[in-house]
Amino acid sequence: MVETQHDPVIDGLIVDAVLGIDPIRLGDMLHMTQAEIADLAGVYRTTLARNPGSPEVQAKLGPIATILSRASDVGGGLAKAVIWFRHQPIAAFGYKRAVDIVHGRKAGEVLRWLDALEDGTYA
Repeated sequence: MVETQHDPVIDGLIVDAVLGIDPIRLGDMLHMTQAEIADLAGVYRTTLARNPGSPEVQAKLGPIATILSRASDVGGGLAKAVIWFRHQPIAAFGYKRAVDIVHGRKAGEVLRWLDALEDGTYA
């Protein structure tokens, strides 16, 4: 039997397995409106509202949720991860905040930076 690991941050964002990450829960977690979440994810607000479980929307919300989860693991909890994501400038990115980097469609870069941070090799 394969034992699955649960991630409390991701688990808190999922309504059910079919829908996936709930944009309303993500907005609540980040203290952002649905319009702000849509803009952050790079999808139309109507698409986010009408079809939140679509592969397109889920592909855009997934990296944001993963960043929060990983930052929570590295930084001492979800509350600190949210503050970091929204407010902390990151030297490696020219003192841009993670939210700005993700807004610039570069969530993958933040994830790679978190990988390096966990490995102790960040710049």
